[in-house]
Amino acid sequence: MEPSDLVVIHIDESDNEDAQTAAVQQELPQKSVSVDFSSLSTQTSQQNDDESKVQPTLKYADVPSECVEVVEDEEPSVGDFLNHTGPIHGLQVHEGLLYTCSGDNTARAYSLVTRECQAVFEGHTNKVNCLLVSSLPNMPAHLYTGSSDQTIRCYSTKGTKCLEQITLSDRVLCLHIAWNILYAGLANGSVASYDLKTLKHLDLFECHGPRGVSCLGTAQEGARRVLLVGSYDSTISVRDAKSSLLLRSLEGHTKTVLCMKVVNDLVFSGSSDTSVHAHNIHTGELVRIYKGHNHAVTSIVILGKVMVTACLDKLVRVYELQSHDRLQVYGGHSDMVMCMAVHKSVVYTGCYDGTVQGVKLNLLKNYRCWWHNCTMIFGNPEHLSQHLVKDHSNPDLQAVKCRWRGCSTFFGTQQSVQEKLPEHMQSHVETDSEVQP
Repeated sequence: MEPSDLVVIHIDESDNEDAQTAAVQQELPQKSVSVDFSSLSTQTSQQNDDESKVQPTLKYADVPSECVEVVEDEEPSVGDFLNHTGPIHGLQVHEGLLYTCSGDNTARAYSLVTRECQAVFEGHTNKVNCLLVSSLPNMPAHLYTGSSDQTIRCYSTKGTKCLEQITLSDRVLCLHIAWNILYAGLANGSVASYDLKTLKHLDLFECHGPRGVSCLGTAQEGARRVLLVGSYDSTISVRDAKSSLLLRSLEGHTKTVLCMKVVNDLVFSGSSDTSVHAHNIHTGELVRIYKGHNHAVTSIVILGKVMVTACLDKLVRVYELQSHDRLQVYGGHSDMVMCMAVHKSVVYTGCYDGTVQGVKLNLLKNYRCWWHNCTMIFGNPEHLSQHLVKDHSNPDLQAVKCRWRGCSTFFGTQQSVQEKLPEHMQSHVETDSEVQP
């Protein structure tokens, strides 16, 4: 039975229009049906400078600084990060570098400024499902990678040398660091823990077997350290981090929990059931459901009062947390978005086809689609142009009438639909899409 004060939020009604949903579903490649969700891991560190606490009240005009362009001497550039040949399973920004891991068995480090590959971390014999970069005080940063070859490798970030390899009992699906402890979620439902300084094995918790552990998080309950374990069994277990004692189970999702983000007393979780849930960690109460994605939610980032989500429908969405308004949508992806990171004013996304890109996140610029019955607002005019061509036209049509507001231009031949309509749509984007603040 649902709690009486549960808020169910349908946050992307325009994405649920029949025509557009059909277009998205038709466009998703057949391989999306058989995506190996063990690859959709989450990797998190307790220390995250890009995320801050949720405030109790919100105003629409409140925009986090991360979402406004920042001018620096060496500002991160936007565009593609090349070279991976397999699905991208994880991203993290650390000290001017974008670290990525992939189904091509490698991890890479790219310059945020030039987008050139600076290092390739090799040695795994199967896909790399997750990564974390972390450093202890007065110690150099290390890169930790978890793989389906059942190992965790620790690399020096000053070179590409593997410093240590840990062999585990099953595929490593996710990593998390808290309290100077490295936690690893395994495909057999266990969570292994290691001392971050020595990599000495500490514990092995049996949590969700035989279903795999898909994501991990941590929190505090007074003096008690709490471990949150997301699973393929569709639940999140809340456990004592020292003894693994089950304190409570967070329920509500109907399919695999793919990602989670802890903010104060809440944990936001994204699932293959296409929803984002917010639970109170300490009471177990499901306090909010965000609906509206057209496919599995693979990544969640909380930026102050804003939530950014990545989805297998190739879109990144930005919501205001408290009012649940959808602020913007970002497209431009050639395949399903598997993972995401946000640093300063750039959203970095990794896709199933191995592509990685950075796109400016700026909530002060909005580009509205005024096509009949469409209410999508994009943060990038190029993404609006792509949306118009992909979702509101078809080159195979013999004739099309423009349905942009106030326009009734008719394209009466297939040739004009193919050649003139895209230019016509682009003119609307350039002259009549930007929403004035």
